[in-house]
Amino acid sequence: MTKLFETVLILSLFGFSITAILLCLKPITTKKFPAKWQYYVWIVIIPTYKLIPEREVQRIKYMTRTETPATEIEITEITEQVPDVPETQPITEREISVTQDVKIKVLDLLAIIWICGVGIFLMIVMMSYLIYILQRRKNAISMEGNSVLLEVKRELKIRRKIRVRMSPDVGSPMLVGVFFPVVYMPCKEIPHDMMRLVFLHELTHYKRKDLIIKWFALLVNAVHWFNPLSYLISSNLSEACEISCDMEVTKNMNDEEQKLYMKTILELVEK
Repeated sequence: MTKLFETVLILSLFGFSITAILLCLKPITTKKFPAKWQYYVWIVIIPTYKLIPEREVQRIKYMTRTETPATEIEITEITEQVPDVPETQPITEREISVTQDVKIKVLDLLAIIWICGVGIFLMIVMMSYLIYILQRRKNAISMEGNSVLLEVKRELKIRRKIRVRMSPDVGSPMLVGVFFPVVYMPCKEIPHDMMRLVFLHELTHYKRKDLIIKWFALLVNAVHWFNPLSYLISSNLSEACEISCDMEVTKNMNDEEQKLYMKTILELVEK
């Protein structure tokens, strides 16, 4: 587990550097590049926290463990002549006495804290998600066979069964569920033309596999829970996902349809 933790630290440092650069460039890139580019670049960043070539990781580990400056070698040769002076060790190799008979290395202790943090992070996220979904399903009303949904599915060439439910606990439409997708709608009257736009938005998320990407980002966030920029990646990814989805839906619309789409989005956000 210690070796795994060392690898995670190196990957996290590498990802931290790239994320910091992109955040600094964001005011420029948002003006120069389209919304889809913004979304995909954050997707590409996620694997950098995980997919650095193993050969490079091992090389970095080897360098940090074996390379010693010449001045340190000379000091070591001198101190070896004095038997009373204890040999110094890297901080990661030092031991901490937990009890009188039990000792643990600093790096081993950090690895234990890290794996506990991953477990706590995932447990909190999963429990929050399950509670959230159960609350929405509690008073939900099924809308099986919704004609507008079937129309949009044909338009987007989606064959997968997607359920629709109306819930009083939902303020705006949302798509949930990777394996059993459900579109939750607020309990309110939505005109046919607006409902069509709502389904276009939510089913575009489904067609692009946005939920899978968000869950993968969440898992990476869990592994790098100690890295503050990993949380910024998740928030920037979600923001870019929504904007790029809006651009995808409206790219073939005329001016009137785009105005109606924006009106629909604004009304649902206000409610």
